[in-house]
Amino acid sequence: MSDKYNNNNKHDDINEFFSQFDQATIDQNRRSHNDENYTDSRRSRRSQSTRSGGRSSRSANVKQDSTASRSQKKSSSRSASGKSDNGNTKKFSEKKSSIVLKSIGLVFLGIIMAAGIYVGFVFTTAPKIDTDDIYSMLAQRSVMYDSDGNEIENLYFSDGNRTVVDYDEIPEDMVNAVVSIEDKKFWSHNGFNFVRMLGAVKDSIFGGGQISGTSTVTQQLARNVYLSEIKSQRSLSRKISEAYCTIVLEKNLTKEEIMEAYLNTIYLGFNSYGVQAASQAYFSKNVQDLNTLECAALAALPQSPDTYALVKADYDNTNTSLPTVSSTDSVTYLYNGEISKDRRDMVLKNMADSGFITDEEMTGYLGEDLKSYIKVGVSSSGSMSSYFTDYAVEQLTDDIVSEYGIDRSDAQNMIYTGGLKIYTTMDSNIQSIVEDEFKDDSNYAGIAYAKTNSSGDLLGDDGEILLYDYSHYFNDKDEFTLKNDEYTAESDGSIKILAGKRLNIYETQVNGEDDVSIEFKGMYVKKDGTFYFIENGALSIPQGYKKVDGDGNVIISAQFFKDYPDFFVKSGDNYIVTSENYSLKQQTRQPQAATVIMENSTGEIKAMMGGRGTTGKQLFNRATNPRQPGSSIKPIAVYGPALQMSYEYEKDGKTMSLDNSDGSNWGKYITAGSIINDAAMKYNGRTWPKNSYSGYRGQMTLRTAVQQSVNVCAVKTYQQIGPDYSASMLNKVGISTLDDEGDVNDLNPAALALGGMTNGISPLELTAAYATFPNGGEYKSPIAYTKVLNSQDEVLFEKSAEGEQVYDEGVAWIMTDILRTVVTKGIGSGAAIGSQPVGGKTGTTDNNYDAWFAGFTPQYTAALWMGNDVNIELTSGSAKSARFWSQIMSRVCENIPRGSFKEKPDNVISSGGEYYTEGTYSRVSLTPSTTAPESTTQPSTTRPSSETTETTRPSDTKPSTTEKETDPISPTETP
Repeated sequence: MSDKYNNNNKHDDINEFFSQFDQATIDQNRRSHNDENYTDSRRSRRSQSTRSGGRSSRSANVKQDSTASRSQKKSSSRSASGKSDNGNTKKFSEKKSSIVLKSIGLVFLGIIMAAGIYVGFVFTTAPKIDTDDIYSMLAQRSVMYDSDGNEIENLYFSDGNRTVVDYDEIPEDMVNAVVSIEDKKFWSHNGFNFVRMLGAVKDSIFGGGQISGTSTVTQQLARNVYLSEIKSQRSLSRKISEAYCTIVLEKNLTKEEIMEAYLNTIYLGFNSYGVQAASQAYFSKNVQDLNTLECAALAALPQSPDTYALVKADYDNTNTSLPTVSSTDSVTYLYNGEISKDRRDMVLKNMADSGFITDEEMTGYLGEDLKSYIKVGVSSSGSMSSYFTDYAVEQLTDDIVSEYGIDRSDAQNMIYTGGLKIYTTMDSNIQSIVEDEFKDDSNYAGIAYAKTNSSGDLLGDDGEILLYDYSHYFNDKDEFTLKNDEYTAESDGSIKILAGKRLNIYETQVNGEDDVSIEFKGMYVKKDGTFYFIENGALSIPQGYKKVDGDGNVIISAQFFKDYPDFFVKSGDNYIVTSENYSLKQQTRQPQAATVIMENSTGEIKAMMGGRGTTGKQLFNRATNPRQPGSSIKPIAVYGPALQMSYEYEKDGKTMSLDNSDGSNWGKYITAGSIINDAAMKYNGRTWPKNSYSGYRGQMTLRTAVQQSVNVCAVKTYQQIGPDYSASMLNKVGISTLDDEGDVNDLNPAALALGGMTNGISPLELTAAYATFPNGGEYKSPIAYTKVLNSQDEVLFEKSAEGEQVYDEGVAWIMTDILRTVVTKGIGSGAAIGSQPVGGKTGTTDNNYDAWFAGFTPQYTAALWMGNDVNIELTSGSAKSARFWSQIMSRVCENIPRGSFKEKPDNVISSGGEYYTEGTYSRVSLTPSTTAPESTTQPSTTRPSSETTETTRPSDTKPSTTEKETDPISPTETP
């Protein structure tokens, strides 16, 4: 686009503005008779030639004429003043007339000067105009793609669902339709209709300050691009600013460029800005593929885009008056095209009158049913949850903040308005499988018996109310009753809602101003035997009517009752609040679950699911929020680190100092073959921990302890390596939620050996940590996108997983093999799938609050958590999660050739049916008589039979049928 005007100063712009008015009549007369011939030429494809250069010389001449005219006015004023000075020689009546004329002249001159000053002020405060980069002023939607390049999501703020297209891509019918209904003189006028504009100014001055709509296409473009913040105002100053911007646009852009920009900026309802976004939204096609009727339908919308929107989205299934076009699980799309039919028909008739279409074509299109053309353009992920895309945006936001040093709000503005192309790592097929399985109720455990009080409120372990029954707040009409003992009526007409009752009162801020939130506490409801959790809700009292007193009570002002008389409805001594006047969080089905699937070789997240049964954006994502991991922490905080420490000691030529006084036989180093005595132990003066099974089983190998998830053995191994080394290894595999500071922290066996952490671990971080084992000991940071392009297709970011070698390859291989036998011979057997080898570990926390399985195939690693959003016991533990994991991964891997884990590294040796890193083997053996009196089951001492692999793979015991694995004490309690 032309750059010739961008550096002009605003004094020249003002002259140009006045010259346009001076020349208005000449231009309108000259251009009006040209319109008749011009219509015929527009019936063929529009020329891309630039506007005539004659405009510049014409503008220059007009400026000179305008300057001369204003000089003459000044001379006349001086002359008039001179005449008044000579008035002393005239008669009294002449003096009086002269004074009157002088006064009128001065008033008139003052009005002119005031108007000039006002116009000048408006011009000086007008926005800077750079027509060379007009689209930089516009918000453009960003598009997210899956790993195969398919569009999965559009990101935009309220005015950003826009895709810019070139003029050549816009069909001629689209341009002609807009011209015929919005601006018939578009191709010939100089930017605005002076006659209508002067009439609007007159109406503003003499009619109460309001200006009716008179905008041309160019004026609308100026308003949409440069005056968006004040475009809804109907004021004289806005019209003057608009005129100034219009002049600049007309002078610097060709008519084709103006039309292109207009069609890329205009709002067309249904969250669609520009004709390309609207074409996709309403018809699921690109703008160049629209037919004449579809073009006319879009051209009819700008007058009232939200009212005329061809489609309405109904999320609550409350609108029964409009016909359904299509629907998903969360939204029904309704046809609304009839409301704009009269205007659409007018577009077609105007097109025929102007010769853009024939009368026969017009008649045909008038008889068409537009509804048959509607195909709602939801993205391919329209039925998918936003958990993955939300996380990808979050990760990209972090990277933008880090790269450019800007704050998060600016980074998100860049993402949602910058027209970016974001290529994510999501595999849509895998994501679909995960979502499909999450909808299957049979994959979930049930909710065990929960204690309630006489009112039906759910009680926690401490006897305190955990969740209120829904009926505690609402009747069968969903009305809330504020009871007379929950408030006091004040003498000034206000009421005081008392603290410490059913409503929580919080002081907060909204838009930088103080506010008070009056909230319902957490509650539950049962529907057809299904348990739903409602996190909270709030009374919808606007800001400014509430304040908190010194006792924490909230005062609702008397003015509120005057302004909103129907909010609180008096019923005896109580007040009734209907459902229109409060809000509740979504009812969330329980139990919930979350999972993440990551590709081992790349660190790319292929699927993410943060919950079930909820819809919308920015939902609570359980996949990225921590829960206590239970025994699933053992491989990454105890057993893997113990083998790695042994490797490091041997490599440095040192021997570990290991304690065998309890009947264990570690050898020189901790290895998969080390003997650990599962016997009662004392910790801080009491017998702790307990195992999931009754009693103790005596000596067993470390491998067996992992297979059977023996708590005593995990704690004893932890004691050999210490909390600092355990914590450091967790940090190296990306666990960010470890609390290692303060008097109460996670540097204890309850947290590090048994998973009773203060904060817990998220499924995302647990997935990446477990992937370290099949990756040969290399930790790969999980990534959700690989590349980001700007609106000009220039690369902004290229991302790959950062890798760090955390474990020796031999140690990682042995741990992979141990976890493989957890599935083939241990308590994780439910996770097995037929098509691929699987390794992994279960995890269950005390009282079955959390149930985990974290595992891997040669291709993928996934961690799956199941539980309730509040601590309510499940009917079953990790065995259910293992089967859920298997259901998902068997489908994910069913069409993948069978793989194998990495080949055994050169530094791994086998001896006696067990694997060791070179130099760590010690000759140890089980001593069956070394068992504790409480032991109820002796471990098997048989060695595994050979499998069809390179070497013998050990396995010590058959699977246990127990699910519950841990009995950790609270992380805040010293064991």
